[in-house]
This record gives sequence, structure tokens and C-alpha cells, in this order.
Amino acid sequence: MSACRLCPRQCDAARTMQEPGLCGSRTGPGLFRVARIMAHHWEEPYISGTRGSGTVFFSGCPLGCLFCQNHTISQPDPDMPLPGTDFTVHELAFKLAQLAGEGVHNINLVTASHFVQDVPALVRALRSSAVTIPVVWNTSSYETVTALRSLAGSVDVYLPDFKFWDPDLSARLAQAPDYAHVAAKAILEMQRQQPETQWDPHGLLVRGVALRLLVLPGHHRDAFSIIDWIAQELPPDIPLAIMNQYTPFPNLHAQMAACPEMKRKVTTYEYQKVIEHAELKGLTRLLGQERTAASATYTPDF
Repeated sequence: MSACRLCPRQCDAARTMQEPGLCGSRTGPGLFRVARIMAHHWEEPYISGTRGSGTVFFSGCPLGCLFCQNHTISQPDPDMPLPGTDFTVHELAFKLAQLAGEGVHNINLVTASHFVQDVPALVRALRSSAVTIPVVWNTSSYETVTALRSLAGSVDVYLPDFKFWDPDLSARLAQAPDYAHVAAKAILEMQRQQPETQWDPHGLLVRGVALRLLVLPGHHRDAFSIIDWIAQELPPDIPLAIMNQYTPFPNLHAQMAACPEMKRKVTTYEYQKVIEHAELKGLTRLLGQERTAASATYTPDF
């Protein structure tokens, strides 16, 4: 890989130790950098179920939100390699087949867009190992339509975030003023690939698109704009998790000097207004969170 253009950053990096990508990746084709593989019990109930979601946390991230709860693996020291272990396609497929054998409900690929070129081969290797459970693409939505089209036939469930609408906000918090434009096109491509939401007899999502919206402190009206777009462009019964789990991390405060409101949790008023707006817009399959979800307890220990 002499010039990586997998994600919207189009950084042209060689992804070597000397020239890492903006995502932090120093691995070329054929290798995944993985921080942790686990049965994850804290996803949405229709993803984690009772036995957990077979989750792969990939190291690095093309978006790099300042408030990321997984910042220890997504935004490491730029002078150091990403934390984690390198796996070839077949090594990772073997690990995931073992995890599937433990009874997890799905294989959940978290922030894998900077390794997208090898994901179809990974899924083929999984299927050849008789792993038949759904594959979930768990994403920030900051990815290109071209990259997503390469996943057609490999992903059963798309689990995208829609993080920001205001370009000034996404510029300040993720250095991505184009975020909303990119994410909207990406989500429409996911919906094109998986237009029908399908559930198993136990209420687990086995096919389709399920959206996530994290309410940010001081920016609940930005969430209104995202909901307006969802109501206009997507089916009213699309699953939408409206999350109340924003947790400020003390060691990130210095980076967010321009956004002092991000140093606190979301208020009950802000969160309830977002729920009410979604109901007002006719969205019918909403999943909310208790205020206690805003805790570092639910962040995996990397």
C-alpha cells in the first residue's frame, strides 16, 4: 500500500512505521491490527442478546473524535505503534471461529473501515469454517460509498453512528467538517444493501440497518437535525438507539478547550428533548438509555 485512500481522509499514507495513516495504521494489505477480541454484553439488546456479541475492537480510527470512549486504542501516541496484535486474514478468522463456538450471537467488527480491503476475505474464511452467525459492521459512518460497496454480500447487519450534523461541531470535535455529508451518503448505501430489517424469534437483529445517535452535552439541537434527516430519508421503523452514555474523560479535557460543554454529562432535559423530537417525527422503533449508562464502567478495559 503506497498511498492509502480507503477512507474519506484520502491521506495517501504508505501505512508504514515511518509513514502511518491518519487513522494511526502502520499495516498494509493482508494484516489487521486488533486491540481486543471478546464476548461483548453491553451493546444494544438486539445485538448482545443473552450470550454476548462476538466483538473485534480494531486499533486506530479514521475519524478520531476527541471524546472517544475507546481513545486508548483509537488515538494512541503518534510516535508509537497502535496498541494490539497483528493478525492475518486466516489467523483472525480462526480466532473468530473459536469465539463463535462459545455461543455468541454474531461477529461484531468495530471500527474496521481502515482495514476494509481485507474484510470480504475475512468473511469468506469465516464462512468456510462453517460460521453462519451474522456479521455486524459497527461504524462511525465516516467511510466512502466505494468502500461500503466492497462489503456487499459480506455484512448482514450495519450498525452505524450518526454523530454530528453541524460542520463546525464536527470540525471542532473530529477535524471532519464534511462528516454529515459523508455519513449521510454512507448510511444510504448501507440501507440500499440491507433494506429489510429481520429479527430472529428471540428479538435479535440478524439482517438490516440499526442506527445509533449519541446525544452530546450542549448539542441536543444538533441531534434534532440528524433525526429530521433520518425521518425524511429512512423507514420510520428503522431501529434507532438514542444514547445517553456520553462520559467525559479527564485526560481528554485539555484537547477540548474549545468545547467546554463537553466536560460534563448530558442533562436529563437535553436527553428527553431528543427522545421527544424522535417521537414527534414519527420514528417508531426507539431504544433509550438510563442515565446510569453514562459511566466508564461500560467501557472495555484495553
